[in-house]
Amino acid sequence: MANTLTRTDWIKAGFRLLGQSGPKAVRVDVLCRELGVTKGSFYWHFTDLAALRAAMAAQWRRDATGDVIAAMTSSELTPRDLLIRLFEHVLSRPERDQGGSVTEAAMRQWAGGDTAVEAGVRTADAERLAFLTLHLRGAGLSGPEARSRAAFLSATLIGLEQLAGEPALPRLDVAGFIDAMLTSARD
Repeated sequence: MANTLTRTDWIKAGFRLLGQSGPKAVRVDVLCRELGVTKGSFYWHFTDLAALRAAMAAQWRRDATGDVIAAMTSSELTPRDLLIRLFEHVLSRPERDQGGSVTEAAMRQWAGGDTAVEAGVRTADAERLAFLTLHLRGAGLSGPEARSRAAFLSATLIGLEQLAGEPALPRLDVAGFIDAMLTSARD
């Protein structure tokens, strides 16, 4: 199996461990045991554990921010439709190799003890906030109001993603919520 493993396989295994057991579980020996290979296989793909962690952080940022923003970018969508589409996309994402909906919380927990991961999370947050602010401004909100509501929308998305599998959570009126967020304080 060692010959068939790729960097991506190691990154996926790292995310599974991160999601199941937290950042301290992402260790070379545990990964090797999970994948049924020797440490030599790991070091064939990564110089050290820090390199794997950097690759994981970069992959998470691409998946959870860059790819989502790219999927939402369309000149044909109104800001309202784009925000509704964004919420529906985030809330309906299937479980992924990166650990599914628990990955967002796990990455934030990990960022608390790893400055490189923290930098990646902060960059992702800034990209998300800029994207949301841009579209809220496109909907007619002022700069400060758009930024404030963008922060609220971002936090809401992060929280809702964590609760997506909860059976007690009622069906959300995403369109109604977005309409409320787009209503000017002056209206």
